[in-house]
Amino acid sequence: MTSAQVVETSVTATDNSPSQDYTHPDDQTTPSQETPTNIWRDLAEVRRKQPNLKKGCSALAQSKYLSRHDAALKVLFYQLLYDEGFIDEIPPWYSPDKPKPVYESENVKAYWDVPIYADQQEVRCNRVDARIVNHMCKRVVTLEMSCPWVNNRTRKDEEKTLKYGPLRWELRQQFPGYEVKQYNIIMDALGGWSRELDVMMRELVGGRSTDVLRKMQRAVLSGTLNIARTFKVAV
Repeated sequence: MTSAQVVETSVTATDNSPSQDYTHPDDQTTPSQETPTNIWRDLAEVRRKQPNLKKGCSALAQSKYLSRHDAALKVLFYQLLYDEGFIDEIPPWYSPDKPKPVYESENVKAYWDVPIYADQQEVRCNRVDARIVNHMCKRVVTLEMSCPWVNNRTRKDEEKTLKYGPLRWELRQQFPGYEVKQYNIIMDALGGWSRELDVMMRELVGGRSTDVLRKMQRAVLSGTLNIARTFKVAV
């Protein structure tokens, strides 16, 4: 690759297999062994009540959804910070700690929920969930997390890719010669994910991918239960 070359990639996390099939031995939507049976039974009830939960979304403070979103994503973000040497210890998945907005070393900068200011054009969607700029590797990684309902994973992934197209273009202008790669981290509200997400996580954190995904799953399940109990939907 010459110094002028730029590679733009948007990694997708789509899976046509239904995440409702929680008993499939090869499907990563199967609950982890650490998930208590009674909690999983509650989650099955959440899925049964899903249409009613959707109707009540307007009545629920958006902070509940944001808390679930951030709790899951920060598991991955902390792992990446640890790998880059920014932190010495990774907080547990249930920790209330929040990442700092910016981490910086000589060769790497990491951002948590910090807008990107465009130099070349107006970019309306300029706030990705997280991003890491590695000047040594000449690589920009952006992370976009979403916890949709179980039947909306593919649509949400496509929306994220389209939404941030102009921003990826802007990053290519700001970092000529760098690889710009967007990772859409899509884990549904019941903790299900696609096999494509497995591949992405291995790219991001290597052999720790399964452990990171399981911790993210716990964070999502905990958040979904919190949301469901807030609704107190009648059967």
